[in-house]
Amino acid sequence: MLVSVAWSRVKSNAGLKIVLTLVLNPLVYLPYYFFQRHHFFPAIAMPQGFVDRMIPFSSSAVWFYLSIYLLMPLAPLLMHRKEQLIRYTAGILLISLAADTVFFFWPTFCPRPPVANTGALYRSLVAIDNPFHAFPSLHAAFAVYTALCAQISFRELQIRWIAPAAIWIWTFLILYATLATKQHVTADIAAGSLLATAIYFCVFAQRAADSIKKLFPATSPCPATTNSTPV
Repeated sequence: MLVSVAWSRVKSNAGLKIVLTLVLNPLVYLPYYFFQRHHFFPAIAMPQGFVDRMIPFSSSAVWFYLSIYLLMPLAPLLMHRKEQLIRYTAGILLISLAADTVFFFWPTFCPRPPVANTGALYRSLVAIDNPFHAFPSLHAAFAVYTALCAQISFRELQIRWIAPAAIWIWTFLILYATLATKQHVTADIAAGSLLATAIYFCVFAQRAADSIKKLFPATSPCPATTNSTPV
């Protein structure tokens, strides 16, 4: 029963979800890669802290690092109301705008360790993604924002333990991987996580919700949701 309800949510507003996917990706990643390769102010190296020095480099952690691209679609796919999707989109754009503003005025980078015999996937990552745009970590911001947004659907589906815990464990592993691959330092992770949390509470605050409901007055909860089985 729960699986069928979740699948009905995935299919709901499918057209809007596809459009938002096609629109969000260039709006987020084009400015990111542009500012990553064009600096208007001197770039500053992020210093390592105690935790960073304690975590050894691991090129195999790249698998968890890149798994964010499997994590991120989960939250919007499980949303079934237009107002939720619009708020989610607003949050992604605000996180990107805030981070890009920092990237423009205060470019930072994390020096990568001179290592050899790394895996092909890690070599592909560093070939595509240069070490700039360290602070705040968008990797951390998007992972934490996704985990927070996913809790909305879990509460509506009355999923209380297994899935919420799994999402947070997955998110933690992604954050750890950003440190183990030396893509970021703890200050970057902390800033990205705080940014995501602040934006989440801004866009999903009641006042923001009421404003968006005025744009979509006909939206209503999925009827099948009320019959879901707690997990």
